[in-house]
Amino acid sequence: MSVITTDPTLPAGAPSPQKRRTWQHLSVAIRYLLLSLLGLAVFMPFILAFLGGFKTGAEIIAFPPTFFPEQWIVGNWPELFRTDLGGEPRLEGSTSVGLIVGLFAFYATFFLTAMSNQQEGKGLPRKIGLPLSVLLVGAAGYGIAVYLGRSFDASLVLQMSTAVAAASLMLIALGIIAMSDPDWGRVVLSLIGSILVAGVVTWLFAQMAFSLGGGKFTRWLFNTALLSVVRAFLQLIFCSMAAYAFARLKFPGKGFIFGFMLASMMLPGAVTLIPAYVLIAKLGWINKFYSLVFPGIITAFGIFLLTQFFKAIPRDLEEAATMDGASYFQIYKDIILPLARPALLTLFILQFQAMWNDYLTPLLYLNTPDMWVLNVALEVFKQQYVSKMNLVLVGAMVNAIPVLLLFFFFSRYYIEGVSYAGVKG
Repeated sequence: MSVITTDPTLPAGAPSPQKRRTWQHLSVAIRYLLLSLLGLAVFMPFILAFLGGFKTGAEIIAFPPTFFPEQWIVGNWPELFRTDLGGEPRLEGSTSVGLIVGLFAFYATFFLTAMSNQQEGKGLPRKIGLPLSVLLVGAAGYGIAVYLGRSFDASLVLQMSTAVAAASLMLIALGIIAMSDPDWGRVVLSLIGSILVAGVVTWLFAQMAFSLGGGKFTRWLFNTALLSVVRAFLQLIFCSMAAYAFARLKFPGKGFIFGFMLASMMLPGAVTLIPAYVLIAKLGWINKFYSLVFPGIITAFGIFLLTQFFKAIPRDLEEAATMDGASYFQIYKDIILPLARPALLTLFILQFQAMWNDYLTPLLYLNTPDMWVLNVALEVFKQQYVSKMNLVLVGAMVNAIPVLLLFFFFSRYYIEGVSYAGVKG
């Protein structure tokens, strides 16, 4: 006679622990399977586009469609990189490339070298150092106007608008340093060195852009990468400074200005499209990189994101630094920015991706092959009578890979920055 034993701790009719574990494992396997299928479905367009890069144009548009190529055409990839529409590079475009990179080099060099622990009173007096620094910035602006006039006989409007814009941004950097009562001897030396570095970088990148040619794929890739990197870094600099002011400093009208800035995020871009184009055209910036960089240095979203993150940083660190004699700029550069690395990387990824994937603005302002970015340049393969869809798909893959790699390597910081953005200290 068999004896049936039961666990007295289990209620009547309850499944055994072994059955519960089996169901748990099965439910986990089902969830993973469903998530894998969902991820595959979401990623399927990318897979099809990648496989389409190895097909002929006729096979891509054939019906019924095929998943794998009947014959793998590897030559589509080198053919895209050999694309050349002809035409010579223009000095106007090349100099705009150089000046944009030179401006970034100035900011990076000046902010890294202008400030030290030595305060005013032990070096050059403020009444001498500040006017001398302003004169140096004015001389740099005049040098930009002369450089444009001698490079390609630029119009007076273009010389003045570009020189004033660049000099104004330099004065902003000088004003921020001046608020911290620095050693003005160091500031003057740093300003001279930064202007020289910016001049050398401007000339080097202008020559590099000119040597890459006109309507070539390498030039389009260079334009896209340069615009995305430089504009994203400049946005980090200016948005972080504005965010630090909103998060930590006290000044009249701060709440109203911050609210007005947030309200500007609700304004559709199509509303300002025509007025912005008219302004850019009157400044002489059409078909030059100034039209894409100068108006986009500040974004309301970037300021809001960094402001919320800065508010979550403990004030004790700043108070300790203040007791040690640190200035506002030293606290911003040496304490706030290192602690805000996740938010800064998040903003960099978002703005880099926004510029890299932008189509409407480059299409509107850049109208010659030597100034095109990848999204605009790929349209040349889709004509009225002939469409090279295989090259379009290869170009789409080349356009997507940098953004995917950037997100893959920095996804941890991206997720961390987004999770902290809504925390208010």
